[in-house]
Amino acid sequence: MSPRHFIIAVSMATLAAAPLAAESRFDTEDAALLQQGLITTADAFILPGYRDYAEAATEMTEALDAYCSGTGPIAPVHAAFEDSFLAWQRISIIQVGPAMAEDGPMRVQLWPDPKGFARRAVRMAVRAQDPDLLAEGALDGRSIALVNLTALEDLLYHDLSPGTYECDLAGAIGAYQADLAAGFVAAWSPGAGFRTAFDTAIEGNARYASVDDLIRELLAGVVVYADRLRKFKIQRGLGQAPGEAHPERTEAVDSGLGLASIQASFRALADLYELPYGFFDMTPELSGTMEYYMLGETAGSIADTLALETRSLAEIAAEDGAMAEELRGFGELTLYHETYLKTGLPQSIGLTTGFTSADGD
Repeated sequence: MSPRHFIIAVSMATLAAAPLAAESRFDTEDAALLQQGLITTADAFILPGYRDYAEAATEMTEALDAYCSGTGPIAPVHAAFEDSFLAWQRISIIQVGPAMAEDGPMRVQLWPDPKGFARRAVRMAVRAQDPDLLAEGALDGRSIALVNLTALEDLLYHDLSPGTYECDLAGAIGAYQADLAAGFVAAWSPGAGFRTAFDTAIEGNARYASVDDLIRELLAGVVVYADRLRKFKIQRGLGQAPGEAHPERTEAVDSGLGLASIQASFRALADLYELPYGFFDMTPELSGTMEYYMLGETAGSIADTLALETRSLAEIAAEDGAMAEELRGFGELTLYHETYLKTGLPQSIGLTTGFTSADGD
């Protein structure tokens, strides 16, 4: 027996012993395979992704404490912000679970922000100089415009000086993000309430009537992620054709992380698809289409290509040349991901999608 089939056999023996939710369209063995793929995805992709985000946010908070007290340089602050920002771009492909509660992912990053709500919230807070806003936990429940990474970027990349209210506010926002990230890690850790519901969807529980519901939620989230990658990360600043570029509308202009954000997003797609024994890797066992492998390879190749580019996304948009056109082409390729996730994969494994017009185009 091959290692792959051994793992599948063990998964089936473990999960198939559990009662199958009556609402599922899958038989017991197929549901067990898919549930095991989801558990592997949580263990090997989702939880490590949130841990990366949490570790980077904690490092950012520590670097800000040192800088704002005058005992450290600004460079570690910027480096930790970059790590936090890019870790979020990667893990936000998973639009399932606690990250979707309350105001959802906008608690982490409010973008696009065409009306400048984040900058306005920062300016209002700085003018007010409210010391209570800097107390531990004081940002909980505050406007998402003030507590997210877009607001923090505005502070960090505009001549932030030690010993100022602006610096202390940046530290408070950093601490909020670190606490938020730690909460996500806790929720996705085995044994936690949400994680238990995720791992036992095959049986049906208060959150998921069946593993089918969990799969639909996962796929719908990746559809939205791919749609945002095309529309917002690429087309918003570059337009859909030459002559339509607006550098100022690209993502993360102040930090210069816009292109790295696109790269991280394509890499996330590749790694999620190609995770050994993960959800997508299990679907061929149900006669699922192998299209995910081609999509993963292409996304990984795009990420590799973008890693070689030295210009910022704003610079590429300003030049509006060959690289801008290549990026537009990369954006159009995400439509193949959306088709696969909406219809190709679900139909091939016998799952009704349940997608709505809100799940991308």
